[in-house]
Amino acid sequence: MFRIGLSLEYFQELFLPKVTNSGMCSVSYFGTADQLLELLKEDQVELIITPKKFIVPGIEYELLMEETFTIITPASLEIPDLHHPKEIEEWLSAQRWISYGLELPIIRRLWREHFKRRPLIKPKHVIPNLHAVIRAVEMGAGISVIPTYLLENSKAGIRTCFDNLTVTNDLLIGYKSKNKHLPELQEIISIIRI
Repeated sequence: MFRIGLSLEYFQELFLPKVTNSGMCSVSYFGTADQLLELLKEDQVELIITPKKFIVPGIEYELLMEETFTIITPASLEIPDLHHPKEIEEWLSAQRWISYGLELPIIRRLWREHFKRRPLIKPKHVIPNLHAVIRAVEMGAGISVIPTYLLENSKAGIRTCFDNLTVTNDLLIGYKSKNKHLPELQEIISIIRI
């Protein structure tokens, strides 16, 4: 039985389709990057899939994939044809935002990368589940930033906007160095990479 820690969204969209017919038995634990690291440090899981690399003695990371984040809006929202960054920032700032967390994770990064400062927005809703964020956007509750891999199975109630305003993030596989050469660990890594 292989124990793995990862986000619920990654599990549903990318992990589950790969392991369903693999013959592998697994126990999955969901949580934030901090929570997953603790599970790994305490030997409650053998492997984590995480967006953060923590410098911890005895833990190694490998790049799994690069995820791209984009802005999504309700399909019914009228998006103006803006091209100047200042105008785009003003329009985005005036929208109702749905965030994954109070600190505006990813939204803050997108803002810094494209507008060279912190966003001056307060989220209308904070929802720590990206599938629920997408559903809220579909229902017209606001706009948000999500990884593009979640768009592949989403409904027609959303669309992307300002497609040049994206940010990328590395997803990493983390494990204890002492387990690096275990056949079970190498097998699950090869299944995840398919």
